Amino acid sequence: MAKRAFQVVMTTGRTRTFKISMSERCFRFKPDALPSHAPQKPGVYEFVTFDAEGRSQVLYVGLALADTVLEALSKHWQGRCEPTAEQLFSAAKDVYFDYVAAADIESLDDLKDIAGALMEAHKPRFNAGVPPASGRYASVRIEES
Repeated sequence: MAKRAFQVVMTTGRTRTFKISMSERCFRFKPDALPSHAPQKPGVYEFVTFDAEGRSQVLYVGLALADTVLEALSKHWQGRCEPTAEQLFSAAKDVYFDYVAAADIESLDDLKDIAGALMEAHKPRFNAGVPPASGRYASVRIEES
């Protein structure tokens, strides 16, 4: 996927720029891909599809804080977390996942700001409501490498 840079204005505090790296590629969302490709740690993940020209469209941005990314993706697959696999595959024939592989965070709470900024930037169809935020920063900027 192409490198992205964007800024989202949040509520209070100072401005924070997070430098993130996404996974080296998108992985097909299927049960046998999860254990070998999804991280076994908390993090931010995306469900993605591609149009006929190969441009990515983010369907959902997820935040796994209490679970690992692997556990969160498994819950989507098993229908225990929305959007379910059934909902995702009804929206797109081919669904992939990627995740934030590295980020210069100070605490796990910073993952809320990264997820919120990705939601604001991509406006995924399956994300509803107010994007998560730690509330510590007036604005959040994401620089992807």
